[in-house]
Amino acid sequence: MRRGVLRWMVAGLLAVAGAACPVAGIALASQSSSQARAESQGIEKLDREFLTVIRFANLWEIPMGELAEERGSTQTVKDVGKVLAQDHTQLNTAVAQLAEQFDVKLPDQPTSSQKSWMADISSKEGVKFDQTFADRLRAAHGTVFGLIAEVRAGTRNATIRDFAQQANNIVMKHMTLLEGTGDVTADHGMFAEASARTTAYPENSLGSSDLLVGGIVVLVMIATTLVVVRTFSTRGSAE
Repeated sequence: MRRGVLRWMVAGLLAVAGAACPVAGIALASQSSSQARAESQGIEKLDREFLTVIRFANLWEIPMGELAEERGSTQTVKDVGKVLAQDHTQLNTAVAQLAEQFDVKLPDQPTSSQKSWMADISSKEGVKFDQTFADRLRAAHGTVFGLIAEVRAGTRNATIRDFAQQANNIVMKHMTLLEGTGDVTADHGMFAEASARTTAYPENSLGSSDLLVGGIVVLVMIATTLVVVRTFSTRGSAE
């Protein structure tokens, strides 16, 4: 009888542990599947992230460049906006072709953070518009620049390497142009954390903290199971 109860308790605890973190298990399986698929097609996980991030950048920087060309209070800001819009349109065409070639599903709208930046820029007029535009765009370019350099240096795919070189040159040019407006500030543009390196919508992504919580739950449940087993075994021996 005691052994039967023990078996039911152990089975119950393990079932609870499994139910406590199904999302974590699904996420890990999905990540493994995506990585295996990427490797089989000659493109690595970081390469896919790179293409996705470039697409995200294009989705909000093209309309903001066009807006700057229209609303900038100086000719310099107008000119910079025009160049940004044109260059990102070219990048958008290139990244779409690569995504089709390597079977990468690209987003069709900016992230929630990028939408908030667009709203912030669009709400400004005159000098305030110039400053907000230059700061936001410079910060975003600075953030994605690190990823581009990482891919350029480490990718094993020659096609991706060539595109990373192209993107590297364009982003470097854009940072220089934005700084040349005189509207980029050190606090908000040069060193701001713009979080441009985002490959999924924040509200739909499973972060590392979620996976950590799931792992902790599993460990706690396993530890509890071992304690129960040990307790019952000790009592059984004593009797």
